[in-house]
Amino acid sequence: MLLQWCTLSPAGPSNLSAIRFSSPSRVHSIKIFPTDVQPFGQCPDIIARTEPEAFFLDVYFNAHPVGSPVDAKQKLKAPNALMPTVIPYAGGIVEYAVNMGSEFATRLMIVRGDFETVSMAIYGDVVSDTPPKSPTYSPLSLPTHSSVPLVPALDAAKSKDPTALARNLLALIPNAPSLSLVIRLMFCLKQPNDDWELPEFPHLYSDLNEEDMDIDLDTAFRCLSRPVVDGISSDQLHRYAKKVSEAVGPRDDAQSYLIAGILSRSASQTPEFTQALMQALDLETIFDPSTLDEDTLFTLLDASTNPDISRLLKASWFLNVLRAVLVLPSVTPQMKKACRRLSDRVGSWTVFEQALSGVPDADYTRAALFLKDIGKEEKSFGIWLSCITTHEDLLAKIRDAPAYEGVYPLDLMSGLNHSEDITHSEFIAFVRAYVGVASVLAVYAWSDSLPNLHCRERTLGVLRLWQEIPGYRAIISPLLLLPQMTFRLECMTIGNDPPTTAGINAESLLFALAANPQSFLNPDFVRCVRGWEPWSLTWINERERADIERAAKIADEGIGGAVEELVGFAKEGLDAILDQGRIRALRVAVAVIMHALEDNTESGTKCGDWTVLEAVWGEHTHGLLNYAIDVFTRISVEVKQGFSLTPSPSPTIGLEPLLLVMNESLHLIASLHALSITTSRAVRILVSNVLDIYSCADVASHESVANCTVRDAALLVKHACANVLCAFSRSSQDQPKCGPSVVLRTLFEEGLHFDNVDPARRLLSAFDLVLRVLADDGDSLPVGWMPFIIPQILTPLTIFFRHLEPVHKVQLVQRLVSLDRGVLGLGEFLVQGEVQRLAGLLKVMAERGVITQWEVGAGLEFVAGLMEDEDGDWCIAALSQSELGTIMTGLLEASLYSKHLGTIAGRLAENPESLGIELRLSVVAALLRGVQVQEPSVCRMNAFGLISAVLETTDEKDRDPERLLWEVGHALGAVVESNDNLSSLDSESVVNTLLLLDSPSQSDLHGLTSEQWVKLYTHLETSLPPNMLPMLPIIKGFHPSPSPPPTISFLPSTLTLPLYDLISLLQPPASLPSTPPPKRKSPSQDVLGLVAISPPTAVLRSPAVTGLTKTYTRNDFRELRQLPSARQNTSRLPSMHVDEFLQVEMSSPPLVQPVVPSGDMLNLSPSFNMGKENGYI
Repeated sequence: MLLQWCTLSPAGPSNLSAIRFSSPSRVHSIKIFPTDVQPFGQCPDIIARTEPEAFFLDVYFNAHPVGSPVDAKQKLKAPNALMPTVIPYAGGIVEYAVNMGSEFATRLMIVRGDFETVSMAIYGDVVSDTPPKSPTYSPLSLPTHSSVPLVPALDAAKSKDPTALARNLLALIPNAPSLSLVIRLMFCLKQPNDDWELPEFPHLYSDLNEEDMDIDLDTAFRCLSRPVVDGISSDQLHRYAKKVSEAVGPRDDAQSYLIAGILSRSASQTPEFTQALMQALDLETIFDPSTLDEDTLFTLLDASTNPDISRLLKASWFLNVLRAVLVLPSVTPQMKKACRRLSDRVGSWTVFEQALSGVPDADYTRAALFLKDIGKEEKSFGIWLSCITTHEDLLAKIRDAPAYEGVYPLDLMSGLNHSEDITHSEFIAFVRAYVGVASVLAVYAWSDSLPNLHCRERTLGVLRLWQEIPGYRAIISPLLLLPQMTFRLECMTIGNDPPTTAGINAESLLFALAANPQSFLNPDFVRCVRGWEPWSLTWINERERADIERAAKIADEGIGGAVEELVGFAKEGLDAILDQGRIRALRVAVAVIMHALEDNTESGTKCGDWTVLEAVWGEHTHGLLNYAIDVFTRISVEVKQGFSLTPSPSPTIGLEPLLLVMNESLHLIASLHALSITTSRAVRILVSNVLDIYSCADVASHESVANCTVRDAALLVKHACANVLCAFSRSSQDQPKCGPSVVLRTLFEEGLHFDNVDPARRLLSAFDLVLRVLADDGDSLPVGWMPFIIPQILTPLTIFFRHLEPVHKVQLVQRLVSLDRGVLGLGEFLVQGEVQRLAGLLKVMAERGVITQWEVGAGLEFVAGLMEDEDGDWCIAALSQSELGTIMTGLLEASLYSKHLGTIAGRLAENPESLGIELRLSVVAALLRGVQVQEPSVCRMNAFGLISAVLETTDEKDRDPERLLWEVGHALGAVVESNDNLSSLDSESVVNTLLLLDSPSQSDLHGLTSEQWVKLYTHLETSLPPNMLPMLPIIKGFHPSPSPPPTISFLPSTLTLPLYDLISLLQPPASLPSTPPPKRKSPSQDVLGLVAISPPTAVLRSPAVTGLTKTYTRNDFRELRQLPSARQNTSRLPSMHVDEFLQVEMSSPPLVQPVVPSGDMLNLSPSFNMGKENGYI
């Protein structure tokens, strides 16, 4: 609501103005209006007056405490505290947000500054001094979060022409050159300062005909220092290319460099120029391993950003030359880096073009990383941008691509998106956004060089808007780190008094870059932020400036400063203070160390490892991995506070920076593991904290989380957690205590322990991480690890397995079986153990009721899930040697059934020869019972066909006709009752079943009425084939015997229990009392400690203690026995020995069972207060 509208003018020597509110108010925002603006449409007579156009405002709010029951006298005694803030006003209608918090309000607002008048509207809420009444509870639905799309003019990702915005901004400059010329001048062919002073600039072009005679390569190279005019004829281009070709001589280093330079300078020109050079030059006669030095390689790297040159350099002869350079004795790390990048770039152009065309199986991830790589150097970036905006074939692919339906473009620069998960339209939207951002950067550079203030201000405003939008932010941030971009932004932050909109936007862009630790790896950015003077900025406050400068100092000091920061924080332990500045410093320190380690991959050497080790030794310490684990542990404590089950204080740090520093710390730990030696204790601590953080990140990654940046950070953390565990699991068998054994054991054990967290989510998180470690291909684990590791962790594995949901049990067993490959028979062991547990539960099911029924049903779901797999033959073999038949029989006798029981029976019936006789009969009975209850899984199969097939494999003496005919009769009665025409009934199988069960002593079919029998018999007469009609007389010998259908209940798939019953079930069993072992006396104990004095207080009352013995005098003994301390316990009879008393006491049931507090999930195992007799332990 509008609290106040006013036009202020300063008064007095201090230039102060004040606004007093009629009641305590909480200000949310302040909006300032320029002169002659009507702030309210309904009040046209109100006109704003603000002079001058730009100034600083110092604003002070009187701090008025609210929300606590403080009496009036205490409020009057409260100090008159002022909360200060600074507003940089640079013109226009600007609204400034004010965050006063919930504990304070204000009654007075003081304004000071160098202004004449200022018109402002103050928005907020009125706060009452009386405490609010306790509100009544009303359930609310979770809010839905939707992103606000950009206006079409600013959304390059959805534009057919992504350069349209840049061209419109460029049109703000009078007599502006074309966008293609601006791109060449700003990034590719930078002109000397003298050219900028010429009246015909920027239209200064190379004259390719100025040399009528033959030219050498050096002249040709210098001739291309200026752009080539777009309308040049093809003949002129070919004549120039021919002159260059004729100037080529014997191979040498200088010639190779000049040819590479000519290619690089022509790469940003018209496509015809590059193609003419490619046709005239025979590069195979120019380049060889001996003529490629470091400068030539990096120049070719720039030139290869042109698609035509890239195709020519993709030839096998050139790739062989690069391989030969890599093995030269004189090769340097920089040359190795250039060779690898050049080889990757010429291959990536083909991948990028395929991605643009949308060919099947296009590698969109690699194509996006190709754009990330070219954005590292200005010249490569400019050449690519010039080509993508001038090559008609590339423009057509972007222009004619399908429309993008998303809100914002995807962030493909991270490389975390799998190519299979990216669609062609999503990739095209990303490319369009990249082209749009790059084009606007070129316009910004041109407007700043002139300078043109209006165009520069508009362009910076667009860049600032894009930096706040996901997708665009990932594109613009690395491009702003180009040297000239950082320099231009730095210049705009100097001397910004009075404030300007462009200066404020520049500070905002640099502040956003400072949020990414990778920015501090750029020396130009570090130089920029270290050049800021205290109290010299307008948008960035002094505390933030100091924090950024501290992080920049760490980056400037290199590995030594990073190690010092990391080790120092780790040594502070849990007392270390975490704030935004410390997190920024830690992230920069981790980034510096990671950058040194990653140099191994780019240069092909181990210099990065050695650099890190030398820095650690320089700090007179060792074991950087252990310090990194300590840092991770400290930060994890901060993260877990926000996800505890009990209320915790509001965090002072946002969740996103905490998750990001966790992600980077985990990557550092995984990288340090390869060059460090650690202990199993440190690994256990790491795995336990990784499990905690993975569980927290899993919660934060849900769609219900409002902040999309938090969700993205949580997904990064989850990926890093799995990555670090896989890294530690790859340890060789030389360190068995620090490899997969300790990782898996800790996950199994810690997954069943919880401390103020959701136990179900913790168990699920542990299961997810176990599956990540146990990868399908097993590449993350040492070769032959199963026979060596599994026996060590079998017990915790079994306990962990029993606590999982059925579907998760199936996944875990299938993963273990695929890795085991029948060597240990681990799957068979787990399946048979589960069946044995179910058999134990079945014995006590009548006593424990619905909960045990649910557990049995869950066990059957697990078995059925395994048997439904295509490779479930091993499971059938394991079940044939288990107590499954006993379980099935017990359930049927208890009139219980499960849909999973029918699935198991149907799968077993497919191969009855491998089953025992008891299990075969149980399978037949289970199928018949499934027909009776019309279970869908049984109805879909030919139940009677399977039944007759199983019975045919049994001997007549082993069958139980009385029991089975009872089941057959009720099954047939259910079929006849539920079907009108019996067309789905397999008549042959029914007849075969009845014939196999025909017995002289038993011919009654219980459950069939006479009408049902007649209907069934009639159907058999009409549906049987001729060869089986002679069997009908035998079938007619059976007699229907009407009987009520059995009452069959299904095992519950869910549980609904009162809270009281649930609490009582979750209570752990009380431990029986036992005599504690005697304490061992140390010889160093005090001498009086060896004296047996009863009662203990006697030593203070009797003066007769004189050494190691006690002499009682007169009535000392009787008097001491009357003391209260002497009558502490003696419920036993005086003549009964202590051991006999304890035995009697333990054999009698206690009146009160003690309840042990539950903080450990293992106390819930066995589940629901069950003991050893049920197979849990």
